[in-house]
Amino acid sequence: MTTSPRGPRATAPAGNTLPPETAELEASLAAVELAIATLGQTLPQRDIAAVEAASAALHEAIRNAMAQFAQAVRRGTVPAALRTRFALANGQIAGQREALFRATTLVEQHLEILIPRPLAETSVYSATGAGQRGPGRMLAAS
Repeated sequence: MTTSPRGPRATAPAGNTLPPETAELEASLAAVELAIATLGQTLPQRDIAAVEAASAALHEAIRNAMAQFAQAVRRGTVPAALRTRFALANGQIAGQREALFRATTLVEQHLEILIPRPLAETSVYSATGAGQRGPGRMLAAS
């Protein structure tokens, strides 16, 4: 039994030998799950370097897993349990992405309050816009 962010998860017994394709899929999926958990742990720490490293590791793990899953799907050798775990991992990634998006939006809103953007001085609708343009040119109609 192993633990994951979603709680304890049963693993295959050590004496149980899996086919090589399934063992490779299991290993790549376990790497994705570990990378997801690592990224989930680094996000609250607000350490940019750690988040970037964990994100890069997750990206690499997903790339490897997707390549192996694509080959297994073509062969038709993806066990249902691994498909379910892969779907759960995908959901966890989507959840982290959504949480990160919300946090980014919140930070941007706070920055906008603390450091408002300067008004466009050349805008016609600004307080000084019409005064800075000077007199306009009159074009004669011919």
